[in-house]
Amino acid sequence: MLSLKLSAAAVAVALVCCGAMAGQAPQPSREFPDIPQNLKPYFVALYVKGAKADQPQTNDEHNALIRQHLAYMRSQVEAGKYLLAGPFMDDDRVRGIAVIRAASAEEARQVATADPAIQSGRMAIEIHPAVLPDMGCVRVEYQGGAGK
Repeated sequence: MLSLKLSAAAVAVALVCCGAMAGQAPQPSREFPDIPQNLKPYFVALYVKGAKADQPQTNDEHNALIRQHLAYMRSQVEAGKYLLAGPFMDDDRVRGIAVIRAASAEEARQVATADPAIQSGRMAIEIHPAVLPDMGCVRVEYQGGAGK
């Protein structure tokens, strides 16, 4: 029985992976009814410590870079590229996350690497294709603007 469950789980994972690699979301079926119906392909960007993360900088330099980074993130939310984004709070290697709507991993990488924090070398980016529930209803709100 355990072997059958492991085999079914392996097939389900393979379906999800194949769907992600093909740029299409896997579809539920009679065999696998527990696959959600509303899956779509996205790219998850993990913001990680960059090569220059530990180099000294003044408070003014740090604050200026943070302002530029946040302004860039907002511009991508408002452009509909970043569906959600935010920092991790544990001060570990992975600093934050963004879910990106893009036609390809290369497009997602181009969008993410244009961030001033990435260009400064203080952060680097990892891009991972993912199949997630439709994020069309996610709304990011900004003071003085609607956001998406």
